[in-house]
Amino acid sequence: MKRKKLNIVWIILGILMFIIVATLGCIKLYRVKQARQCGILLAFDDYSPDSWTEALELFDKYNVHVTFFVAWDQPTEFCYKALEKGHEIGFHTIGHGDVTDMDEEELQRCVIDPIETFRNGGIEMTSFAYPYGFHDDETDERLLEYYKVVRGAWYYEVHSKADLRHGFVEAYSIDNIHFETDEEFQAKIDQILQELSDNVGAVTCLYSHAIDVGDWCVKPERLEYLFQKAEELGLKFYTFKELQNN
Repeated sequence: MKRKKLNIVWIILGILMFIIVATLGCIKLYRVKQARQCGILLAFDDYSPDSWTEALELFDKYNVHVTFFVAWDQPTEFCYKALEKGHEIGFHTIGHGDVTDMDEEELQRCVIDPIETFRNGGIEMTSFAYPYGFHDDETDERLLEYYKVVRGAWYYEVHSKADLRHGFVEAYSIDNIHFETDEEFQAKIDQILQELSDNVGAVTCLYSHAIDVGDWCVKPERLEYLFQKAEELGLKFYTFKELQNN
């Protein structure tokens, strides 16, 4: 009887050990897959809460998380709603001024002090987008004392995920003004995403402003095309903070 009980104990221990080893193996495979997966950091600059709110359902539909770089002086109802949906709130200055033209007092007031204001409202901002994309080495160095990542606005570039942990990264605009037709927009998106998917563990930064039909906006149907194409190619949408924390 004792031997029978002992055998049962060993069988149970064997099963538990198998489960542990299998679980650890699955976790390792998942982490490898995550590290190799390519993706997109999609952002929206300035402050367009109405159009952004209307698009939240579209983001949910494709499981897309984005970063909203707000040019506002304090947390708003939209900020909290976006966070609840898994999106990120980054910063874009108070007043949308050229950061490279600011003196120390203005830089402190318009770019640095709001970090504490938002933090007091329960929002930790770690990502910053330069208005107009204007920056230089001096402003990069200064702002990287307070933000983990500062983002430009001029070029399409493929980055490693490590680039998004700390430092300056470029971004490419998908605003309507840059594309005369939907076909031109789709061709550019096809080119960018195909090149991205041919890499391993790479990401690229895309951005727009409002989600509408104006010049400095992206049409909802163009945005959905981007989501569908990314899904087809197995590309994931990341927030800046998500990669900073990996």
